[in-house]
Amino acid sequence: MTNTNTERKSYRILALDDHPMVTEGISHLLADYSVTTATLSSDMIRLLHSGKSYDLFIIDLELPDADGFEVLSDIRRHCPESSTLIYTMHEEPWILARLARLDIQGVVSKALPVTHLLQAVEQIRQGGTAFDEAFTQQLQQLMAGESKVTYMPGDAFQLSERESQVLQCIAKGMTTQEIATKLFISDNTVGTYRHRLMTKFDAHNVAQLISKARFFIEKH
Repeated sequence: MTNTNTERKSYRILALDDHPMVTEGISHLLADYSVTTATLSSDMIRLLHSGKSYDLFIIDLELPDADGFEVLSDIRRHCPESSTLIYTMHEEPWILARLARLDIQGVVSKALPVTHLLQAVEQIRQGGTAFDEAFTQQLQQLMAGESKVTYMPGDAFQLSERESQVLQCIAKGMTTQEIATKLFISDNTVGTYRHRLMTKFDAHNVAQLISKARFFIEKH
């Protein structure tokens, strides 16, 4: 077994969806990973209280026993170091607006081929993010009506050359490791620049960063 296969098998995923056929499909699709499934948020909470931990949560927002956003708060409270991927049919503007302000690593629409979910999981496992194109485009439209102060460069608002390079790489969907290799810097240094960019643009996650920083991205 190759190192990559071993790493995938040790990558722990909890998939939460109230449709058993969906969780069964996710388990089959992600057979190379260590996948646990749950159809109720209460089942997930019991697993967390029993001491179970996971590297990635795949969550549907529509659940029979809890609000999906409350579930995200529970995950962040119990597993602050874990990644979260939203897998949902919801693309309503108010849903996207709430997601844009959360610390999540990806959004994939159930309307897309399942290969998009597989690609998203692998991107996140490697330290990247996975926001599908439809989500990013709609988020940009949502934010078009917001104040332009954060988007436009002022006399005191500048990016260093390295910050600009990292931003361009993030916009291309590159993982932390890929950025580090391309720019000949460490993974930790990439993380530092990512944090600086999020702070400068007042962004809560990468999708919002890309949307707010589109002036700089398009300029270069």
